Amino acid sequence: MKYLIVSVIIILFLAFLYWAYLPDYKREPKEFKRTIIGMPIGMLFGGLGFNALNDIIKRWAMDKGEKDKKKDKN
Repeated sequence: MKYLIVSVIIILFLAFLYWAYLPDYKREPKEFKRTIIGMPIGMLFGGLGFNALNDIIKRWAMDKGEKDKKKDKN
């Protein structure tokens, strides 16, 4: 019974990844790793109150460099 529950959870997670991230993968296949890693971690940091870390992860996931950081400040 335990293996059935774990299997169902894994299948649901994979289905979520397929439907949630497929449009992003089609748009930017090279940046898909950044999105799949960066966005959930950024959401976790933001939820825990670490907004500075959330901004750093968000900039990394969206590939904003130093030039964009300077533009954002102006």
